Amino acid sequence: MYIFQLIAVLFLVGCSADTTVNNKTFDELIQQSTIIVPVSNPELEKKHEASTLLISCVDFRLRDETDKLMETYLSLLDDYDEIALPGASLALVQIKYPHWSKTVRDLIGLIEKLHNIKRVIFLDHRGCGAYKLLQGKEHAATREKETHSHKVVFDKAREILKKEFPKLKVYTLLMGLDGVVENFQ
Repeated sequence: MYIFQLIAVLFLVGCSADTTVNNKTFDELIQQSTIIVPVSNPELEKKHEASTLLISCVDFRLRDETDKLMETYLSLLDDYDEIALPGASLALVQIKYPHWSKTVRDLIGLIEKLHNIKRVIFLDHRGCGAYKLLQGKEHAATREKETHSHKVVFDKAREILKKEFPKLKVYTLLMGLDGVVENFQ
């Protein structure tokens, strides 16, 4: 069995990041009965706490940058949980889908109990489609309007969490599609 796992690991390590692996498509690859992903840190099996909960946007364009921010720039490698929701902090404060707000609150409460988190980081981003859909395109018509819109949402999000989760520190960050991150404290 071990040799097959080793072969699978070597296969996965050698895979490129594009949509094909050894001329196989996603549809072909997903049909495998077993996929073995190399474990980055076997010691994590013993760990049961994380200091931070990151609430980021679902946008695929900033996944790598978000990982770098959390792991390299904020030194939180293997020390944060993540929830990805359309609009990030907007999911908590918007009124069109009230169940989103309840879900965010429920998840924060659960993760606080499960992993003993001490802080929440909301990571919104510029050019967010959820903001445009839920608040209107005029809120992002200029950089100043977009910044103001995020600031208002961040202020509401901090207020909600301060009231419901007074032990948690809340941080609010806005990432540009260029990777520049602004701190809204």
